[in-house]
Amino acid sequence: MLRKFFTIFLLLILLAPSVAGALTLEELKAEVEKKQQEMKQLDERINVYKKNIESKQNEAVTLSNQVAIIKSRTIKIELDIRMTEAQIEVLNLEISSLENEIEDRQAKILKDVNYIGSLIRSIHVEDQRDYLSIILQNPSFSEYFNQVAYLEDINNQIDNALKQVKTEKTELETKQSIAKVKRDKIVELARIQNDQKASLGEQQQTKNYLLTQTKMSEAKFRLLLEQVRQDQMNADKELASLQKKIENQLSKNDQTENLSSDIGWPARPTKGISTYFRDPTYPFRYLFEHSGIDLAIKAGTPLGAAASGYVAWARTSKSYGNNIMIIHSDDLATLYAHLSRFNTVEGAFVKKGEIIAYSGGTPGTPGAGFSTGAHLHFEVRLHGVPVDPMDYLKY
Repeated sequence: MLRKFFTIFLLLILLAPSVAGALTLEELKAEVEKKQQEMKQLDERINVYKKNIESKQNEAVTLSNQVAIIKSRTIKIELDIRMTEAQIEVLNLEISSLENEIEDRQAKILKDVNYIGSLIRSIHVEDQRDYLSIILQNPSFSEYFNQVAYLEDINNQIDNALKQVKTEKTELETKQSIAKVKRDKIVELARIQNDQKASLGEQQQTKNYLLTQTKMSEAKFRLLLEQVRQDQMNADKELASLQKKIENQLSKNDQTENLSSDIGWPARPTKGISTYFRDPTYPFRYLFEHSGIDLAIKAGTPLGAAASGYVAWARTSKSYGNNIMIIHSDDLATLYAHLSRFNTVEGAFVKKGEIIAYSGGTPGTPGAGFSTGAHLHFEVRLHGVPVDPMDYLKY
C-alpha cells in the first residue's frame, strides 16, 4: 500500500514547470477587452471598404474606376493586416492569462502533493509499530480502536487528496491544451498576415501595370480591354477546334486509353477561390464572362495536371499570358493560365498530379498576361465550351 502511495507521490512531483505572467488576471482581462473593442472598430471599417469595392465593381469598367477599386482594396488589406495583428495580440494575452492559471494549478497540485506526503509519512511511522506495542501503550481497548480509526481517517484523507489532485491535474492539462491550440492559431495567423502583406504589394503592382499600359488614358484602357476580349474570343474558337482535332488523332492512333476525366485540383486552394465561374463580381464581365475559377496562390507555386492527358499546347497569349491546355477523355480539356514558366511541352503525355508549370499572374511579370494579381486561372472545357470547374472538383 505504501509503495502505491509513494509511486503516485513521485509521479505528481514530475509536473511541467510554468511561466509566470507579467500582468495579473484582471489586467490581462482588461487588455483583451480593449483589443476586442479595437477589432470591432476595424471590422466596421473593413466592411465599409468591402461595400465600396462591391459598389465600384457594379459600375462601368473605366480606368479611373479600376484605380479606385485598387485603392479601396489596398486600404482594406491594410486594415486586414491590422486586424490580424490585433487577433494575434489577443491570443497572446489569452495565453498569458492561461499561463497564470496554469501556474496557480501547479502550485495547488504541489501543495496537495506535499499534504499527501505528510499523510503518507504519518502512516509510515504508524506502520513501524506492531499491534502488541499499540495495545500495551493504550490503557484500554477503546483507545486502541481510536488509534485504528485515526489510521483509517488518514487513509480517507489520502484518498480524497488524491482525487483532488487528479481533478486539478485534469484541469491543468485542459488549460495546457487550450494554450497549445491558441499558439497554433498564432502560427496560422502569422502565415495569413504574410499572405496579406504579399497581396498588398500585388495591389501596388497592379496599379503600376495599369498606369504603365494605359498612360492614364481612358481610350488606351478601352483599347487594352478590347484587345484582351478579341484575344479571348480567338482562343475560344481555336481551343474548340484544336480539342476536337487532337481527340480524333488520339482515337485514330489508339492513344485514348491513357486519358482520364477524373479532374482534381492543380494546386491546393489554401487561400480559397478569388473568382468563380461566371462570377457576377468579375470586373470585366461586361466585356467577357469569367470562363474558369481563379485560385489565389503565390507566384511560383508548382501546378499539377488536373487529370492524365496530352498537352495540346504550351504557349503565350495577350489575355491568358503563358498557358497550357491538356486534352482528357470524355470530351474534356483543362486550361491553366497566367503561368510564370512551363514544365512540359506540346504533345507530351502527362499523368494526373505531374508538375506541368508554375503559377504567376503578378502584373507586369513575364507570362502574366492580362492579370490583376498573382493567381492561377483554371478552366474545364466540355466539347471546347467552358463549364464550371466546381462541378468536377471536390472542395
